[in-house]
Amino acid sequence: MEKSYFTLREWAIIVPLAVIGALINTYLPIKSITEYLGFPGPAAGMALFGGFIFVLWISLAYQVTGKKYSGVAASLIIAVICLFIQPWYGVRDPSWFSIYGIVGLVSMGIVIEVMSRSYWRSAAGGGLANLSCLVITWLAIGFHTHQWVPGEFAPLLVLAALISGSIGVLIAQKIATAVQAGQAK
Repeated sequence: MEKSYFTLREWAIIVPLAVIGALINTYLPIKSITEYLGFPGPAAGMALFGGFIFVLWISLAYQVTGKKYSGVAASLIIAVICLFIQPWYGVRDPSWFSIYGIVGLVSMGIVIEVMSRSYWRSAAGGGLANLSCLVITWLAIGFHTHQWVPGEFAPLLVLAALISGSIGVLIAQKIATAVQAGQAK
């Protein structure tokens, strides 16, 4: 019998963190909040809050376990749970549209891990990770539903995605440091 790459302890960290991210994405009224704030979609919620919804939990999984691919695993689990609950951004045609959600979230996990070599590089990586998922989502929605983000809002939403993702990684770093300090005692 082949041994799993992740230990049971590591799975016990990765899976709950991924579930939290997926449930926040599914049940927090992000679209209503962004509409109330005056930001049009598509995916304005990811731009503004993706750092808290996704990046924080993916980065935290990677940082707490300290093991390569744990962020990617967390991002894939988030995608699977979200897509089990509903199609990516509610798009049902084409039937395979939700693959973009998997690609976008996995790209997020990859960028977070690749960029996690130093404090500031990690922060930049969180922003780029959120932006990568956002751009994949924007392009997918645009090409398949012809709903594009209004041009005058795109630069602001790109900046918001970068800032939100960076904040998500920085919060994850603080939490991971506290967890590791607690384990050292």
